Amino acid sequence: MADLAEAYLARHPVIKKLALPAAAVIAFGLFLLLTFPYDTLKRRIEIEAQRSGADVTIGSLGPAGFGSVRAHDVKVRFSAAPGGDPLPELHFDRLDVSPDLLALILRRTSFGFAANGYGGSARGHVALSNDPKQPGLSALRLDARDIDLQTLPLKEMAGVEATGRLQLKADLSSMVPVETAGGTFSVALDGLGVNGGTVQGFPVPRTSLGHVDGSVSVEKGVARVEKTTARGGDFDADVDGTVNLRPLLSLSQADLHVRFRPSDRWLNENAMIKGAMGLIQNARQGDGSYVFTFTGPLARMTPRPGR
Repeated sequence: MADLAEAYLARHPVIKKLALPAAAVIAFGLFLLLTFPYDTLKRRIEIEAQRSGADVTIGSLGPAGFGSVRAHDVKVRFSAAPGGDPLPELHFDRLDVSPDLLALILRRTSFGFAANGYGGSARGHVALSNDPKQPGLSALRLDARDIDLQTLPLKEMAGVEATGRLQLKADLSSMVPVETAGGTFSVALDGLGVNGGTVQGFPVPRTSLGHVDGSVSVEKGVARVEKTTARGGDFDADVDGTVNLRPLLSLSQADLHVRFRPSDRWLNENAMIKGAMGLIQNARQGDGSYVFTFTGPLARMTPRPGR
């Protein structure tokens, strides 16, 4: 075998000249992979995340190809707003991160990522703001597929338990300052159902929402909700309107219009809600649907009948 390799190199002198440098580069790369201080990098990432307002713990960190790292058992908890409830912890089985070398040279932070968790996967790209007065994400691309809602901490975040599969795409080219935010966001949910819980102190009955499709376009800090529908469940629904974004998302100003039509079977199974629906006949339309407008900050929107 060695004789064949030597004979081949003798017939191709250019390859012979390149063989030694190539072997040196490969040996150097292996040296880096085997001796790189991944434990030190792991601690550095956790410290930098804490400075940015997130509590991150990494079970283990290692190589994932040239210029990339792979983290296992990653737990993330973002800081809550002042006076707000604690935010739930997110857990990823595996997270691959590929820093942008050119961005690092220019003293910027951006990286590609791929994650596995909650029964599905996600990949995309993130750029962080380098303005200390406006920290956070400055751009985001995300493609998440087959996320199992039942495994997400929705009860801690929204007070309800849900089932279904989530597909999500986001392409937000500008996120800070929020007044210049722009991009697109779309979501699809299959087999969406609510199994119970409470919202603002009111119990939520078991409800099937079927298939949900929604899209949002963002331009100059205004999010426009387009063609968002729920079909095939206990009631059909349509949502449209706008949200004027604010640096604190819960204070963003909404002007949303909701039309929904519950099925007779669902109303008969929820007598209390059926009785309450009889008290809002001024919101009832000729086709049997109900229309409401929700205005005010997202954290405490005020409903009124009609559009």
